[in-house]
Amino acid sequence: MIKPYQVKNFLISLFWHIYSGYPKASKEQILYRFGICRTCEFFDTKNNQCLQCGCFVNDRKIFMNKLAWGDQQCPINKWDKINTIS
Repeated sequence: MIKPYQVKNFLISLFWHIYSGYPKASKEQILYRFGICRTCEFFDTKNNQCLQCGCFVNDRKIFMNKLAWGDQQCPINKWDKINTIS
């Protein structure tokens, strides 16, 4: 069941993602981030969910995956935003 804090966190992240111009992570960057998430003490392996921010995450390059958004960072600083400036 989705909780109110998850909706709030998602909408805030979505706002900043749109504001930043929809920066995307590469497949390799998504896999790197997901590898960190899977070993985190706050990762729910049954639901592929971060228990800190409430996001559902996976290794796919799809829009509804926080790991695929280049402008996002881990809520407990285990991985950072991706520098998309060349």
